[in-house]
Amino acid sequence: MRLLTLSEYCLLIFFTGVYLAVTGFTAKDIGLYIGIAFIYTFSHIFAKRFWQKRGKEQKQIHLFFSVLAIIGSVFVTVLFIAIAASFSM
Repeated sequence: MRLLTLSEYCLLIFFTGVYLAVTGFTAKDIGLYIGIAFIYTFSHIFAKRFWQKRGKEQKQIHLFFSVLAIIGSVFVTVLFIAIAASFSM
């Protein structure tokens, strides 16, 4: 997997989780689709610019590290949502 794709996936997982938590997990229909489309667009643009500046846009990552990064992204997202929920009570 390319580093660019992996970072896009991780950013998409995190910010989609935050978006759904902020909307109270009630986002439906067109609002959900538009929100996820914006999140994907911004994460793609950010990741592409970030890795182009460093010259690592085409770097390949091993499958094991890709899986670890995605699992870590899910863990950080759930941790962020749990911490935010504990402060809102």
